[in-house]
Amino acid sequence: LDTLPTRRQRRGVDDDLLLRTAAVLPFLETPSLSGAATELFREPAVLLHLGWSPLQIRIGDNDRHHNPEGRQPGSLPCHPDTLADALRRVEEKAWLDVQRLGVRALYEHGLVRGRVYAIDGTGLGDGLRLVCLVCVSADRPVIVAWRLLTGSASEKGKEAAVTRSLIDQAVELGGPGCIELLLVDALYADGPLLAWLKYHQQIDVLVPIPSDREIHRDLQGLARAGMLEFRRHSYVRAIQGHKQRRTLEISAQQATTSWESFVEAAHAYGDENPHLWATLICPVEATDPDDKPWTLVSTRRWSSGVAAFQAFRPRWHIENDTYRELKEGWRLEAERWGRDIEIQRARVTLTCLAFNTAQVYLSRSGGRLAARGIRPSGSD
Repeated sequence: LDTLPTRRQRRGVDDDLLLRTAAVLPFLETPSLSGAATELFREPAVLLHLGWSPLQIRIGDNDRHHNPEGRQPGSLPCHPDTLADALRRVEEKAWLDVQRLGVRALYEHGLVRGRVYAIDGTGLGDGLRLVCLVCVSADRPVIVAWRLLTGSASEKGKEAAVTRSLIDQAVELGGPGCIELLLVDALYADGPLLAWLKYHQQIDVLVPIPSDREIHRDLQGLARAGMLEFRRHSYVRAIQGHKQRRTLEISAQQATTSWESFVEAAHAYGDENPHLWATLICPVEATDPDDKPWTLVSTRRWSSGVAAFQAFRPRWHIENDTYRELKEGWRLEAERWGRDIEIQRARVTLTCLAFNTAQVYLSRSGGRLAARGIRPSGSD
């Protein structure tokens, strides 16, 4: 954070000190900017470690927020608005550079384990959407790239530019071959993207596609005609901490050329006979209205439909163990620290870096730290 350039040319508390202070706030139990700052300012030992001098802690550093009765305790060593002002002065590119530096360190120290990754997005309210690339191979997911989008998050028709950007960044930091399999929803994948991943990046993809796609209709037609061979597969899944057994009928994988944009893009890469592999997955005795037949498409030929489905299951780490934790544990959606997009971008960056830090410590000394947890002790 000390390398972050800002747009300020005036006297006052150094921005590097303010930014180091702001970086601590996501770790605190109080999620709001002012509440977390007030909590932090009551801890002189932590402030000294961050770089505040004893004199700054005792009397403050600048004249802002003075009143006739003298400097108030809530403004020591600085007012929370001073932290917010420092965050506003950092441009988007600078936060992207911090993101790369933080993630590069994880790769260099071997803390990103495995080669299975997932991409998905989640809404943060007010037209904001966070899209993350997450390594889901290990017990605890690690966020290796993220983007905060404004307005419509759909990348359909744009060759999934956000997904390309995230993949390029991860490969740049982790090196070629760091990603072997990508689990991605159809919203963030189109035919040209699948071809680019397969032939240019040598990354295989597993994509669940909507029921209105031609591939899904083709497989359902084959199933109705009795031309698909199904295998029953039963497994236990956990939903919000509750385990339940689920049974599926999974078809053998079928070669398909129904995704025309992929076929066209693959031809451009020199593949004379491009095709995808697809499997139809049908719930048995579904109890949820949304539990309907769906199709899983891949650029890789799996040994069976069950093998492809099992390979796709870690994708739920991005929802249950990443986005749910960011929203419920780190309160990222409820407390964005302000309405300015600059502050919200700072909040997202600092929180994702803090999330990764916690994941590293939990993986190394989980017994000691997991007992305490991130959430307040009174919550679920």
